[in-house]
Order: sequence, then structure tokens, then C-alpha cells
Amino acid sequence: MPTNKARLQVILPDTATERVKELATERGLSVSAMVSQLIHAALQLKEYQKLPDLSEVKAAAITSAIKGIDLNDFKLKALLDLVQQLSDD
Repeated sequence: MPTNKARLQVILPDTATERVKELATERGLSVSAMVSQLIHAALQLKEYQKLPDLSEVKAAAITSAIKGIDLNDFKLKALLDLVQQLSDD
């Protein structure tokens, strides 16, 4: 069936291939449809969520400092330290 959606070729170890085939059979799906469902489910996991743009937070802090906000305020300092740690990771 023709489609405009991207096609991906994925190489799996034999054990993973067999498990995907088993899942597809159990659910009455094609292997391709089963892989699609597995990928969609995995993309919902926290570890695969898009990371926030920390440069926006840094830019907001700089703008605030220019406007006269005290960057030594303990809450703001803690936030900036956290942003720095996240940037380093």
C-alpha cells in the first residue's frame, strides 16, 4: 500500500525479532504494525521526551539581571545552579 510516511529499516537481534513476531501473532497484527506500536509506546517513555531548551532559561535570567533583579536571591541562584547542572549533563 503506497504511503507518504517514512519507512525505516531496523536490524534486530534474533531474540528481539522472534519476540516481535510473537507479539504480532498474539495481537493479530503484521510485524510492521507491531514494530510501529512498540516504537510509539517507547517514544512516550520519560527518557525519550524532548529536553527543555535551557538556553531560554539562561537568557531569561540574563534579561532579568539587566532589569535589576538580584541574581543572588537564593531561589533564583538554586534555579540557575540546576540549569547549569542540566546543561553540563
